[in-house]
Amino acid sequence: MPTPTPPPRDTRPLAAAAMLIVALTVTLAGLLVSSYHDTIEREQTNLRNLAEAFAAQTHYATLALDLALARAAEHAPQDGTDTAAALPGGAPEAIPARVRRLGPDAPRRPLPSGAPKIGIALPPDGGPATITLARVLPIGPAVIEADAAYFQRIFDSADLGHGGSVTLHQRDGTMLVRSPTLPRAIGHSFIHTPLFQTHLPRAAVGAFEATSPIDGVSRLYGYSAVAGYPLLIVTGRDLSDTLAVWRGWLWIAVLAWALLSVTLALLAWRMSREAARQAALIARLQASERRLADGARYLKTILDSLATPLWVLDAKRRIVLFNRAFLQFTGRNEDAVTGRLETEVLDPAGADARARLYADSTADGVHALEAEIRDGSGATRTAIQLAAQLGSEGDAVQIVNSLTDITERKQVELRLAYLADHDPLTGLPNLNHLRRVLADALRGEQIVLVLIALERQQEVADLLGIEAGDDAVRQVAARLDGLAPSALCVARVKANEFAVVLPAGPGHRPVDAVALDLHALLSEPVRVGGREFHLAPVIGIATYPQDAASANELMRLADIAKHRARSDAGEPVHFHSESTHLQLDERLTIEEQLRHALARGELTPHYQPKVDIATGQVTGFEVLLRWNSPVLGPVSPARFIPIAEQTGLIVPIGTWVLRTACAQASRWAREHGIATRVAVNLSIRQFYQKDLLRVIAGALDDAGLPPHALELEITESIAMSRVDVVERLLGGIRDLGVELSIDDFGTGYSSLAYLKRFPVQRLKIDRAFVRDLGRDADSAAIVRSVVALGHGLSMRIVAEGVETEEQLALLRALGCDEYQGYLFARPMDAAAVPALLGRPVASGA
Repeated sequence: MPTPTPPPRDTRPLAAAAMLIVALTVTLAGLLVSSYHDTIEREQTNLRNLAEAFAAQTHYATLALDLALARAAEHAPQDGTDTAAALPGGAPEAIPARVRRLGPDAPRRPLPSGAPKIGIALPPDGGPATITLARVLPIGPAVIEADAAYFQRIFDSADLGHGGSVTLHQRDGTMLVRSPTLPRAIGHSFIHTPLFQTHLPRAAVGAFEATSPIDGVSRLYGYSAVAGYPLLIVTGRDLSDTLAVWRGWLWIAVLAWALLSVTLALLAWRMSREAARQAALIARLQASERRLADGARYLKTILDSLATPLWVLDAKRRIVLFNRAFLQFTGRNEDAVTGRLETEVLDPAGADARARLYADSTADGVHALEAEIRDGSGATRTAIQLAAQLGSEGDAVQIVNSLTDITERKQVELRLAYLADHDPLTGLPNLNHLRRVLADALRGEQIVLVLIALERQQEVADLLGIEAGDDAVRQVAARLDGLAPSALCVARVKANEFAVVLPAGPGHRPVDAVALDLHALLSEPVRVGGREFHLAPVIGIATYPQDAASANELMRLADIAKHRARSDAGEPVHFHSESTHLQLDERLTIEEQLRHALARGELTPHYQPKVDIATGQVTGFEVLLRWNSPVLGPVSPARFIPIAEQTGLIVPIGTWVLRTACAQASRWAREHGIATRVAVNLSIRQFYQKDLLRVIAGALDDAGLPPHALELEITESIAMSRVDVVERLLGGIRDLGVELSIDDFGTGYSSLAYLKRFPVQRLKIDRAFVRDLGRDADSAAIVRSVVALGHGLSMRIVAEGVETEEQLALLRALGCDEYQGYLFARPMDAAAVPALLGRPVASGA
């Protein structure tokens, strides 16, 4: 035989390594550039956020000066001499402030009528700068002066590294305060810098990169305008300081790139040398493989003629032989199967079960495994796998396998099992399944069985056909199926009847509430054939163990209750329990009558006076709703208000009360010269209606009532529910000029931090605390605390439910501002108000 020619050295690994190094270089460069820009953007974002934070603090600090100016100016002499002023809220350090009113000798430049004018005064002796805030007040122009340290202490908390700074500018570019301090720049204008010429005109908040006009150093800057004042906060940080960490990563990346490139080159050289050795071995093996090829083709022809997938594994579970049926089952070609591990070709989810089968297989027997397996298309098939050992040369062991697909047979079995327990039309459990669920549930806690019949479902089938009737049933089934997981079982028990099993007892919703919700859910129309149909559901309910002790008895009693609901006209829900049924009947009756009360004019607003404790004068009226039903008689608000809340009727009723109260207050002023304030309660549903502000503004405009003559009362639960939304809505109400109060204060959970943010003028002490005054020291302590809290937040305190002179005397001693209650007057209709205000006020009131 001729000597085989050595194969040439394979240079592909070297070429691949070179391409990989180039790709690595490009990728690393891209990552470094991206990291550079990310570092810059992240620092700009931090500086912008810091500027916004300092802008907020500066706003409140300036607002404090503004408030101090307003308070102290009233007591300042008109000759222009200074008056010391206290900064509201105090300060960590004593910062002197001086207020003076500007007389005829004031500077000639006029002050703006609305916005304040802020400036800086630099003493000639180099002393500390002074911040001035001037504003035109109702008493005339006035100015407050405070040491710049008042603002300096705010900015000194920032740590922006070497060269970093926080600066307060006027909007005209004048530098007012800088941290760290830079006396030579204070008072100078930077109006011609890019910040004031380019960035600030485009946006009130932003960030940019520029060269410092002070020292020529490149820096990153963030800025934010101060809300409500002509001020601007600028935060800066050296660019070199920002990029210090990035440069460190740059050197690490370069060193890592060099090390990885050298490693790849060495690996490529070794792979090229090994490839040459393997090529020589392959050449020697090819001759022996050709001898085996003829025998293998003969065997494969026989195997390919079989329709059952067959494959043979070696000791390492590699596929060494297979037939055409196996390729069809796996959806692969020969190259993707030959020599591959079985776990790479067959569904890996069954690898553990197949491994146990192979471990149990022996040479003298065939072992079987039934399991689900995914074929090449991804479909799950049920199959029986047979495995047996084959002897081969030496000690090697091979395993031959065959696969029999039994998917269709299994599907038929599962379908039969499914139909035994489920309704084929809706997919819900059937009566058989329901009985088993009841039997299991009756071993545990209390349960409720609800039977529902669709009285008019057959009408849909009669009108539009059987398919339309089935479609209506499927829609109802979908609604009921949505009750999961709260329902233990939802089943279809007859053609137009369903059953729902629900847990009951402590910790679960009341049975009557569940019944109302179910009836409301199923009373919604279904849409079939382009038309809407009301299926008129009737509901029968029985409970375990109150009504029955067994599943059959429970079903029987629920069925009887359903038939009662069907026979009782106008009463579509019926309980086997008479007490629960009567309770539900009362609620349904109140709801039914309440839906028509507004249109029938049965609701009447009454007005209870609020009285100033110090002067005994009436300060306003709270509007209280009364309902006198021709069917039910007088109905207490405690009975109908919760039902109005639950059903949503409170929204139109509350809007009517608001408009009526505004119109009445305007009529008193117009016809009797009575200028008073009316207070209207807002429920939580009203408070979160989307057009609340528009409704309030419309009521005021239609009545011609000044906004300050209207007060809206909200409860603590509303105020603390969604603080951000509440704060925005309350701010919108105050922007209208309407006053706000928190009702029943002290009975719920409130956060004093949030209370401070709300623009509320009054706190109303709940009658529960007022009732025990003089008998309970704790109530007096609570009232005293509420009064102190409210006065500390500049709010007036109103006490509710004052009925005795002793209570009034204690409230006066505790510093309460106003009261309302039977001691002065009961709630009255609108016609009695002029007479009340015309009579002398009792001395105690």
